[in-house]
Amino acid sequence: MSHNLNPIVKIAIISDLHVMAPQLLVNDGPAFEEYLNRDRKMLRESAEILDSLVGDIIEQQPHLVLVTGDLTKDGERMSHLLVAKQLQRLVDQGIQVLVIPGNHDINNPDAKVYDGDSTMPADTITRNEFADIYRNMGYDEHSRRDNDTLSYCRDITDKLSILGIDACMDRLNTFVSRGDARDHCKTSGRLEASTQQWLVEQAEQATAAGRHVIAMMHHHLVTHFHMEETLASPYMVDDAHSLCQRLIDAGVHVIFTGHLHISDISHTSRQQGEMVEIATAAAVGYPCQWRMATCNTLAGKMQLRSVTLHSLPSDPNFGEHAREVFKNCIPTMTRGVLNRYWPEISQAIDNYRNKHPLLMRYVNLPDNPDDIAQLLLKHLQQPVTGIYIAFAEGNEGGRDYRQLVEDLIDGVSHVIDETIRGIMRPIVKVALRLRSTKTFRLVLRSILEDRNDIGTKHETIINDHTAIINI
Repeated sequence: MSHNLNPIVKIAIISDLHVMAPQLLVNDGPAFEEYLNRDRKMLRESAEILDSLVGDIIEQQPHLVLVTGDLTKDGERMSHLLVAKQLQRLVDQGIQVLVIPGNHDINNPDAKVYDGDSTMPADTITRNEFADIYRNMGYDEHSRRDNDTLSYCRDITDKLSILGIDACMDRLNTFVSRGDARDHCKTSGRLEASTQQWLVEQAEQATAAGRHVIAMMHHHLVTHFHMEETLASPYMVDDAHSLCQRLIDAGVHVIFTGHLHISDISHTSRQQGEMVEIATAAAVGYPCQWRMATCNTLAGKMQLRSVTLHSLPSDPNFGEHAREVFKNCIPTMTRGVLNRYWPEISQAIDNYRNKHPLLMRYVNLPDNPDDIAQLLLKHLQQPVTGIYIAFAEGNEGGRDYRQLVEDLIDGVSHVIDETIRGIMRPIVKVALRLRSTKTFRLVLRSILEDRNDIGTKHETIINDHTAIINI
């Protein structure tokens, strides 16, 4: 622990770097293009992005840099070594760097070498190797480590501790090469009871010693829009409500996260206190942002601002280029997500059908991801693209999105029109429209008006880019 008595601690926060070592692309071609088409990450530029980002951070001269997971494209050893080398530039400047893994970073079956129209497996890393590669970035003797995960607690000053939380489920990843039915990388997050207890104890001890505790985790703890835990469950940590309350009780009121590639601050109030979650967008994809926070540990306040990477040495218009890639990849992203999570999506549809059997007996949904993607894109592509871009950019509130909302509601109605059958069609259509319209309006208001705890007495709106937050 540093015994620095200066109450001011400057922190840079970066997330979802998704760096791909250039050596992994032997020859450009259809195989790599197919991967790119499923996502909005600027992988060809990822190494240059990190190089520029590190240079920008050095100019800001923070005391501390937090990296909230997904350091690499898919956990390739070569990519990790490149990231660690670049982050070492910060350490060499006397800047403390603390990292935690994301769902892409360890034991990942998607780690590939691309050569024209073919791929071959790339070396990935284990959890122990992650801790070894980033030893002086959170995993040395100055941190207190959890026995079962890559979670740790680090005292930064006499008044500030960082709680790094590893909720990744890479132990459950499957590999065809190891005899499994499919290659699958677990996206969602979960913490075992023993790790939760360890985290709570670390926070309690730090709080009792008079230190503020700031947490960081790749997955979300606080929802960033209404029903996120249902509509986008892989982005939330399991049992988030209970864990959030336990951390609040232990003295944690701020957590930095990533994962969804958005610039958004969410807030929840409980009887025993409040939690503010600060999600940082991916520098590797639009809106290409990171954050600077100035913490006054004496006053218990943090002043936050977002920083945007607008250009690269090789591309002065990088920001505009990234936005176009983002906008144009919505169709392929939709198909990719539906295919990747089809077992989970099918289960959710079955659960809803079992819960509402009378209503759903007249609904004729496509039975495969490609046909569902075609149906959704036919009616929803334009409004969903607009909403997704607004959500990623942050600070949605204050702009007029009424037409965008009406376009989406109208698109949902058209989807319903195409999927209802039988003599009860008129009645079922009205019932589904009423049910879906109410839900979608709440979800869209929470996103486009930037409302936290929408519909409750704790409803708030927070500036996503220039907030002042209690720590």
